[in-house]
Formats: sequence, C-alpha cells, structure tokens
Amino acid sequence: MDKQAAAAHHHAWKIGDVVLFPLALLGLVAEWLMPSHVPFLPEPLRIAFGIALAGAGVGMIVWAKRSLAAAAQPSLPGLPTTALVTNGAYRISRNPNYLGAIVAVFASGIVFNSMWLSASAIASAIILQLWMIRPEEQYLSAQFPANYAAYCKRVRRWL
Repeated sequence: MDKQAAAAHHHAWKIGDVVLFPLALLGLVAEWLMPSHVPFLPEPLRIAFGIALAGAGVGMIVWAKRSLAAAAQPSLPGLPTTALVTNGAYRISRNPNYLGAIVAVFASGIVFNSMWLSASAIASAIILQLWMIRPEEQYLSAQFPANYAAYCKRVRRWL
C-alpha cells in the first residue's frame, strides 16, 4: 500500500465513540449502584456551569469538524489524510474532537453530580491516548515528517 493510501485507522468502528459511550454508560451504571454525589456548588450553579462546559465541549467538536471539512480532510477512519490541518480548532489542540468529547462527558458528570460519570471521561482520555491518538500521531509523523514535528512543537496534544 503506498504511503498516501494508508490511513491511521483501518476499521470503521475504530472511533472515539466506541470508547466514550460505553465508559459513560458504565459511569452511569456505577452511579446508580453506588451514588457518588459530591458537593460541588449549589445545584443551580453546578448545573449552569456543567451545561456551559458541555456546550464548550460540543462547540469544540463542531469547530474541529468544520476545520477538517474546510481543508477537505476526513474525520472518519479508513480514509487517507492528504493535508495536515493546523488551523481552526487545530491551532489550540492536536486532538480537538477527542478533547471536546471528553470535556462534554466530564461536564455531564458535573451536571448530574456524578463523580463516576466524570471519572469515565478521564478513563476515556487515557484509553483514547493509547488506542487512537498514538497511532494517529505515528501516521501523521510518517505522512508529514517535518511539518508534523514542527506542529507538535507549537501545539499541545490536548490543550
């Protein structure tokens, strides 16, 4: 397979949702079985803060998808990346889709006052780092050696 035809992930199911949703569901089940309500803020402030944070996470995902679309680059697995996207959401994070999703799940834990749900976001970040992000970084490093190395020096992996 030639270098441009390769993709970071070759299976349609290898997406962040496969990590985030099951772990969030597990967090909700754990919350139901072993409630973890921890005082955070008065309820109206906690809910407002959580909703605002979740909105920021969803906004990051939308911005990242638009940044990829503007550069005519895929966001789903199995398709080759033909250009390194370093503008838009990718100016502040090398993984804005994952970052936005993790923030949204973490914020849901704040809204529902669930330490378990928020913990599932942290577990998701660790698994995504190992299972998704590292192969993507290796792929981009092979595709765009000099440009990707310079990009990594300018922009953090998460935030």
